[in-house]
Amino acid sequence: MTETLLQVRDLAVDFPTDDGVVRAVRGVSFDLRRGEVLGIVGESGCGKSVTNLAIMGLLPKTAQVSGSVRIGMEEIVGRYPNEMRDIRGKRIAMIFQDPMTSLNPVYTVGWQLVETIRAHRKTKKAEARSRAVDLLRLVGIPNPEDRFDSYPHEFSGGMRQRVVIAMAIANDPEVLIADEPTTALDVTVQAQILDTLQRIRRETGTAIIFITHDLGVLAGIADRLLVMYAGRVVESGGIEEVFDDPQMPYTIGLLGAIPGEDSHGRRLNQIKGAPPSLMRVQDACQFAPRCPLAVAACTASEPAPVAPSMIHGVACHRAAEIAAMSDKRSIFQREEVV
Repeated sequence: MTETLLQVRDLAVDFPTDDGVVRAVRGVSFDLRRGEVLGIVGESGCGKSVTNLAIMGLLPKTAQVSGSVRIGMEEIVGRYPNEMRDIRGKRIAMIFQDPMTSLNPVYTVGWQLVETIRAHRKTKKAEARSRAVDLLRLVGIPNPEDRFDSYPHEFSGGMRQRVVIAMAIANDPEVLIADEPTTALDVTVQAQILDTLQRIRRETGTAIIFITHDLGVLAGIADRLLVMYAGRVVESGGIEEVFDDPQMPYTIGLLGAIPGEDSHGRRLNQIKGAPPSLMRVQDACQFAPRCPLAVAACTASEPAPVAPSMIHGVACHRAAEIAAMSDKRSIFQREEVV
């Protein structure tokens, strides 16, 4: 069995406010294995980024985090900030959505890479510079020896994102979290960034968590998929199993909204309504108000959470019935609720 690098169990994040407590993440559990790419998808506000910021220990002090996050055998929930600084960048690293906010505009990219390397390694500047040049070469920066002394504004958006990736992998982290790293890029550059991440995974064995709204991107890079809604995992499994046989109506709606070769002359699925407020969570399926297959059981109790041990797990009262349907993607095109 492939080594498990990251183990998350019953992770919960609450944000106290003047109006009440926002339950942003509710009992998320999953495993991440060496060399694996785990995709996480869902609408804005579903808890994707908060889950991973909690793993990184980057949430504000007001956030209340519970549950367990282990890198190898090391528990990191509840660690002091100075302890997390030793872990971040060395054992786990993150690529943020906007590379310009991750780079200091008054320092060269080479200086920033050297600083990142020397923060976790006792090495001389010359050795760190050589390592930085190698990293720029690895992520596909042309003429890395010359570009080492360039400033962030002298790079295109795609090249800045590659520099950020180089910074993230500078100390050979076991786990790399990529939070929508291709959202602001055009299709050609997006493909180059994805190819860079794939090459890093192959050459270093780094496990990757890839957060995105674009299911099409995950089809070409991910091994497994977590679908999140209202702070919970509502479906998980191998990328092919979930794409070929989705069993949660929310997942079916997301997949049906993707334009494809057969989309010409056909209306794409539309999931009506909006995600619920997580300030007053009821004991019911949170997707029920938007679900065309909702029945009384869906509003009577919330489905059991998806366990990491499930090969294909679904948090839905009607999962067995949906699995037997021959044309699942038509359910969002029905006029009447079943």
